[in-house]
Amino acid sequence: MRRFAMTDYGEAPAVFKEISAEPREVTAGHIRVAIKAFGINPYDVALRSGKMKEVRTLKFPYVPGNDGAGIVTETSADVDSVKIGDRVVIHTVGGTYGEEVVMPAAKAAKIPEKMSWAEAAGMVTTGLTAYNLLNHLLDLQPTDTVMVQGASGGVGASLLQLLHEKGIRVLASASKKNEEKVRKLGVSEFTAYDETDPAEKFENQADVVIDATKGSIQGETGIRIMKEGGRYIALNELPDLALRQKKEGFYESYVPRKEYQDKEAFSGLLHAYEKGLFTIPIAEELPATLDHVIWAHQQLEGHPPAGKIVLLNK
Repeated sequence: MRRFAMTDYGEAPAVFKEISAEPREVTAGHIRVAIKAFGINPYDVALRSGKMKEVRTLKFPYVPGNDGAGIVTETSADVDSVKIGDRVVIHTVGGTYGEEVVMPAAKAAKIPEKMSWAEAAGMVTTGLTAYNLLNHLLDLQPTDTVMVQGASGGVGASLLQLLHEKGIRVLASASKKNEEKVRKLGVSEFTAYDETDPAEKFENQADVVIDATKGSIQGETGIRIMKEGGRYIALNELPDLALRQKKEGFYESYVPRKEYQDKEAFSGLLHAYEKGLFTIPIAEELPATLDHVIWAHQQLEGHPPAGKIVLLNK
């Protein structure tokens, strides 16, 4: 079984290699999935570079990857949520960079026939994050205004669509080159941050600011946009304490929680997809090769294109 593994922490070309691994046993509550596609995430890049060492220790060689889609090829006797032959989307703790994974059945969901492998693999981390943030972390009211910074990214695009589905007024910022893509996702008002300072246009207008920028780089802007006493949610690091002290509000970093159930989130996302209210922007669909794994990591370290990078097995 072919897999793409990290041999150590470091630069992608130096630490990634293709390995052959023996199939794992399918134990109680688990299924085996032949992976047709897997998505590459910024989290994978942070893991590979060593930035997560203090919170997550890895044993090398380590096969990364949380997002994937494929066909169920084996189930344990106690599993009845999926069956052999089902097309599924999967969310694992690792191991999707390859041809096969054994995983808990509770972390898989059947997908519609019209959903492509790339769409399924591309919706996982970004879609689950957006769904759980809106449906569990926040208690949004119909009269609320939400600002999404980094609206062209994977999580940002998912947030825009789910907010639009809820009928919430949405403000958004992204680069000018991504304006058309973002506007199509249902924003109420948009500003291109490389042309106009979003804080000047939207100052004190948002009940909730969601900073989905890479590394939460626009903290000062988001704080200015947030109303006094509002909520500021960062998907990465919160702005410096000195900035937060400039305006009263509730500041929190989003982190996944055990009580967030994949089954519920997948159900909500797939229902919205079937209704035509949720799409998954795909930036690149490439064959699953070692060179493409390395290339994808290098893209995410820079300024990646809008949409997900997904690698496909033959």
